[in-house]
Amino acid sequence: MDDRKEQIIEIALKRFAHYGFNKTTMSEIAVDLGITKANLYYYYPDKNSLVKDVLLTLSTKVEKEELKILDSYNGDLLNSLDQLLELNAQFMREYYILHISENLEWIKGHGIGILLEEMHAKDVDIVSDLFSKAVKAGEVDFEDVKQAASSYVQVVKGLSLMNCVGDMISGMPNVSNVEAVLQSQKYATSFIFNGKILN
Repeated sequence: MDDRKEQIIEIALKRFAHYGFNKTTMSEIAVDLGITKANLYYYYPDKNSLVKDVLLTLSTKVEKEELKILDSYNGDLLNSLDQLLELNAQFMREYYILHISENLEWIKGHGIGILLEEMHAKDVDIVSDLFSKAVKAGEVDFEDVKQAASSYVQVVKGLSLMNCVGDMISGMPNVSNVEAVLQSQKYATSFIFNGKILN
């Protein structure tokens, strides 16, 4: 990605994180960049293509940090899962308005829905790799690691959705919901693995 596109993504992310995808216009982003709207359209022919790159950039940042947690696994699965939950809560706090927007219908057009599915698949892969490490270490035993990881990610994301659905409907962000999401996810993790850790 060239420097100009990176600059556009950085500026767009600031505006999206403050106002949301829907309430941000390409004109406003062009003004923030100090360029013409036509110049912005040279790099991004429509807002959806810019949203897609912004989401991809965020996803890549999160994945880098998740891989660090995965690499630091030391035989304590619950600790690693807690670190993953804390990391996602940190990003959710910073980009809460994007989190409550990602389930809106308009964002699913122009390949964004496919990108969101790919991001979900990456989340499952990270947890699957962690579960595989825990199985290899003799910490847990799963018949189907991939299925266990997929189910766990669905539970965690479902809790996030349930705690934020009011904000999604109203469009009024309440970032304090992040703490409720995190506590629900940690409780569910503890509940799911209660009595299942082998050593």
